[in-house]
Amino acid sequence: MGTETPSKESFVSETEQPNNASSAESLKDKALNVRAFAQAFLNNPRYKLAQKIVWAICILWAGIIVVQSIPYYTYIGQGKHAFLEGRYGEAEDLFSNAMEQARQYGQSDPRYANALNNLGELYRKQAKFSQAEPIYVELLDIADTELPKKRQEAAVLVNNVAAFYRDKGDYPRAVELYKKAIGIWTNEVKKMSDPNYAAMLGGLARVYKDQGLYAQSEPLYKQALQIREASQGAENPEVAAVLDSLAGLYREEARYEESEKLYRRALQIDVKANGWQHPDTATDANSLGGLLRDMNKLDEAEQLYTKALNTRLLLLGENHPQTAKSFLGMAELRRVQSRLPEAETLAKRALKASTAAFKSDQHPDCASCLNTLAVIYLLEKKIDLAQDTIGRSIAIRKKTLPENHPDLAMSYFNQGRILRAENKLANAKSYFERAQTIQEKSLPAEHPDLKKTTIELETL
Repeated sequence: MGTETPSKESFVSETEQPNNASSAESLKDKALNVRAFAQAFLNNPRYKLAQKIVWAICILWAGIIVVQSIPYYTYIGQGKHAFLEGRYGEAEDLFSNAMEQARQYGQSDPRYANALNNLGELYRKQAKFSQAEPIYVELLDIADTELPKKRQEAAVLVNNVAAFYRDKGDYPRAVELYKKAIGIWTNEVKKMSDPNYAAMLGGLARVYKDQGLYAQSEPLYKQALQIREASQGAENPEVAAVLDSLAGLYREEARYEESEKLYRRALQIDVKANGWQHPDTATDANSLGGLLRDMNKLDEAEQLYTKALNTRLLLLGENHPQTAKSFLGMAELRRVQSRLPEAETLAKRALKASTAAFKSDQHPDCASCLNTLAVIYLLEKKIDLAQDTIGRSIAIRKKTLPENHPDLAMSYFNQGRILRAENKLANAKSYFERAQTIQEKSLPAEHPDLKKTTIELETL
């Protein structure tokens, strides 16, 4: 029978206690008898033996659990070390071994979710999306059903699933999940100076930046940077990652001096922490190279692009999204240098790498490759190829990006240039006007891209 909660009437208040001497003596005697019985029981050799046996069983069981967990934690620790150093093949073997160990514990055990998350993040980093997706679907289910919302692991898992959909190019789903993770954290976890919270803010900021929503992106990046610097120190590689992202936003807005300062600081941090042959350092180098190309500092840009490309080929392989970005950056550099045959070859390699990485030619990164390739064809006077290629770029961007995204405007602008080369001036004007309409909504008034479009319309 269940124990009932005592009612108020079952307690006797101090003012209601009987004031009877004999009753007090009786209660005192009973208390002494109970104490004597308890002492005799605790001193009984049989009790002491049973107590020792129980303690021995508890210690033995705890020892068994610890021994069983040693391989799991060994695999996890070594796997994380390999992952952070960019040794992805070795990390995959170790995380897979940890996952096999974790299956013994069951889905409700935190070790299972941790092992699954590590393996998913590794696959995401390598753009192995077909292998990563079922893992993230399972992680989202665990976050929703197995973990209490007040545990920070639930928010972190949702955040990582959001990052997967961001990398895959599914921006609406990514935004939805980032907001969900941030909501769990702010309403339930409430550790507002934690680096995990900074990661969520930075993730949402990146999706907004990728969609051309710069005004929404910047304050999130700044908040994430402030948290990272305060909690991890100004020289931490995680700080460098936020600096690189914020610098990229400033570059998109043509705030070149601010961007260069942040890029150089990020590169300095990562070189000091990881050396040159590391994926994060390669990202910094490639980003800074792109900015310097925009600023017409071509010699230093080429040095940085070359270092980034060589590192990514070595660590990530050719068919990786980051390697594709290096190919594309080098193609843009060769275009600016008027080395068009080399530019064409590099742009094609970028498109091939992106298509292989995403298992599709419909990703926004593929559209960027096509846009660059179309411009190169135009400069080579391969008008038919340019027309076909820019059409493919526009189709992908209309499908995958918001209607006022600056990248879509750039494809419209280049379509206008191709039509102008064909002397189809009315059609060209239509595309330049579409580009201008988007740029006026999404870019600062002094942005170089908007100025170029205005000049084209004025001189048409």
